[in-house]
Amino acid sequence: MRPLLLAAMILVSVSGCSQDQHDHPTLTTGEQLFNYHCAECHGEQGTGNLFDGIPANILTQKNQQAIITYITTDTGQERTMPVFSAMPAEEAKIITEHLFTLQKTYDTKGSQIKQLLIEP
Repeated sequence: MRPLLLAAMILVSVSGCSQDQHDHPTLTTGEQLFNYHCAECHGEQGTGNLFDGIPANILTQKNQQAIITYITTDTGQERTMPVFSAMPAEEAKIITEHLFTLQKTYDTKGSQIKQLLIEP
């Protein structure tokens, strides 16, 4: 009974951050879509939470197409982030554009945001 309960708790916690629902016509900007799909785990600034093992996605070195592929289809063995297989490519593109905006903010205000990367 106990292993079943543990498995159920893990499934609920992982599915809580997946948000692979795409019937949200009022969410149109990159910021809105990022906050809906990504911010629960990565934070609104994309700084993640290293203490929980969630990387700062603003530090990615991937190009736009590689990020889109990672979000929507990549199922590599080391992956802990859920795959958003139902996400339309255009939505993933808008989210990556917002992620690049967050990166620019990080590059400009790095010292302020670096503190966010360190603190839980």
